[in-house]
Amino acid sequence: MYVPRTILESVSPMHRGQPMLFVHTPKCGGSFVGKAFHKYQKKCISLRSPDLHGHLLWQDYNERLALMGRSIDDYTTFSVIRNPFSWHVSWFTYIRGPKGGKRSGYHIEHALFQKMSFCDYVDWLVDPNAQRTKQFDMGKQVSDWILDSENNIAVDYVLRQETLETDLRKMADSSKIRIRIPHKPVNVSNATKRYQDFYTSKDVDLITKRHQRDIQLFGYEF
Repeated sequence: MYVPRTILESVSPMHRGQPMLFVHTPKCGGSFVGKAFHKYQKKCISLRSPDLHGHLLWQDYNERLALMGRSIDDYTTFSVIRNPFSWHVSWFTYIRGPKGGKRSGYHIEHALFQKMSFCDYVDWLVDPNAQRTKQFDMGKQVSDWILDSENNIAVDYVLRQETLETDLRKMADSSKIRIRIPHKPVNVSNATKRYQDFYTSKDVDLITKRHQRDIQLFGYEF
């Protein structure tokens, strides 16, 4: 997407602005980012090109853009990360909900999660023989979306969901782009429980083992 840096770029189609690419990790601030970038994101190449649809990793974008004769280096790339313990609660409650399974394409998981507690979900997550959709994004680590083939952080900006409004403002100032950052959370869950309340000590240990890289890279803890 081309994001204006000046008033002229924001009103004139002849002045496109800063080329940017949002590497969207699922369940990590996508609605908030979409609200901030609004009409610019609707014209993003990731939405307009069939080969770039979905929650692609940075490495996927790098390879597919190259096949299209483009370079990911021509874009300012950014992504949002999240505490993996909170991330899994979000996955479970979203897919289990009345709309999540249908919207996300996780129809198998939606049906399975109706009869599961969160502890059951964690057991399902770590069971290699469990029934699941091939995509299985919740089986990855959060950092998978932002690393190159040598496990180096590849995106230009790493934003945290926990401080997303502040981090977006810092990125906007650094990139000199003009966006409208919401002052209130977007797409907030109605859940009254804290994510910590979903976990047993066994669950904490299992998620810690699955997300060792995330925890080491980003300093998250339970």
